[in-house]
Amino acid sequence: MENKVYAVILVGGKGKRLRPLSSNAKPKAFLSVTRNRQTLFKVTLGRAKKLTPAGNILVAANKAHAGLVKKDFPGIGQNLLLEPVSRNTAPAIAWAALELKKRFGDVIAAVLPADQYIKDEKKYIASLKRAAEFAQDNDAIVVLGIKPTFPSTGFGYIKAAARQAAAGGIYKVDRFTEKPDLKTARRFVKNGNYFWNAGGFIFRVNTILGAFKKFAPEIHNNLQRRRITSKLYRNLPDISVDYAVMEKVSNIYCVKGSYGWEDIGSFQALKKVLKKEGRRFVERNGKIVKVL
Repeated sequence: MENKVYAVILVGGKGKRLRPLSSNAKPKAFLSVTRNRQTLFKVTLGRAKKLTPAGNILVAANKAHAGLVKKDFPGIGQNLLLEPVSRNTAPAIAWAALELKKRFGDVIAAVLPADQYIKDEKKYIASLKRAAEFAQDNDAIVVLGIKPTFPSTGFGYIKAAARQAAAGGIYKVDRFTEKPDLKTARRFVKNGNYFWNAGGFIFRVNTILGAFKKFAPEIHNNLQRRRITSKLYRNLPDISVDYAVMEKVSNIYCVKGSYGWEDIGSFQALKKVLKKEGRRFVERNGKIVKVL
């Protein structure tokens, strides 16, 4: 299975909510928060290598961060996709899928954000492998879901169609809702049938490209027919894959995971991770300004 799976690591986030710790020159994917003092990107890369060989890993990043990517992944070569400008996750994923299709055909791809904290890597990799096996045999987009512990308004939510899991612990998704208001988030958590969207997506390349062609044709058609230029990319919609595709497709499934997941999108979440990892930090006015 591992030789048939390709990983796409997304490092395009700007980390605006973690400023001044993160910056345009050094977004949060290149911060070091774990006890091994590796960057979040390098830790993500290490997990990806447990799923598939290094040659099967693509990285989508802003061209301004090419040096940071190559420092942590010196052998990346042609597998580095440099975005001329930042255009959120939908264009990046569509471009990576088209590149995989061109080079390798209808392979399975696992899209992995580079700015997350995973405590139990074995359980995480097991979830990815289950999702990949399901995607191999079905025309499906599989997302990673986490049982919510509080009514977050910063995460997307996945509603399972039934409490009983389908084959292999995979749930059919009834609804996909991106970043609800607090009242709605509280209702979701109380319902017990909603998961947080952990930002990982697993699919066959033809499946995701079909979804882009149907629901985001401006992205699909422009990237497919033309050479990637700064002007072309700048004119693409600045939209997340959640809004562009995931909320609209019907063939979406979820694999529920429990592996100590944190989306490091706030100082509160960052403090929690740093304390778990035994890392000291300097804090001013509620913001972390330096990790020691």
